[in-house]
Amino acid sequence: MKYQEVSVKEEIAAPAEDVWQLIRDFSDINAWAVGNVVKVEGSGIGMIRHIEFSAGKIVESCEAHDDTQMSFSYRLLESPWPISDYVAIVKLTPAGTNKTIIQWSSVYQATPQEEDAARSLIETSYSKGFIARLRKTATQTEINE
Repeated sequence: MKYQEVSVKEEIAAPAEDVWQLIRDFSDINAWAVGNVVKVEGSGIGMIRHIEFSAGKIVESCEAHDDTQMSFSYRLLESPWPISDYVAIVKLTPAGTNKTIIQWSSVYQATPQEEDAARSLIETSYSKGFIARLRKTATQTEINE
């Protein structure tokens, strides 16, 4: 198997600092995902979160976290998906007064017969799942303030 790479970059109509506050806590995924964190082990880098989704259970570890750069990285330890050695990086970049560029990217391995399905699953999860939900949360937060 060879390593695959996926990267999705989109804009969110909210200040980067506000968006960062919604996603910076590794134990809280409510602003960007529909799953539930059911268990947390440790804190900071090395912290492990156990998440239950409708598709099953996943376990992830925090690999890096940088408040100054507004970025974090996590590794998938267990999942129901046909991928392995998955590591994702999430990075926010200010793009003006009320705009943020979010880049959600990952490297992973998938068997040759699963490469296309894995890429599609990951890209869709980032764009139509995580980023779309984060965009909705961020803009609702802006409206409510």
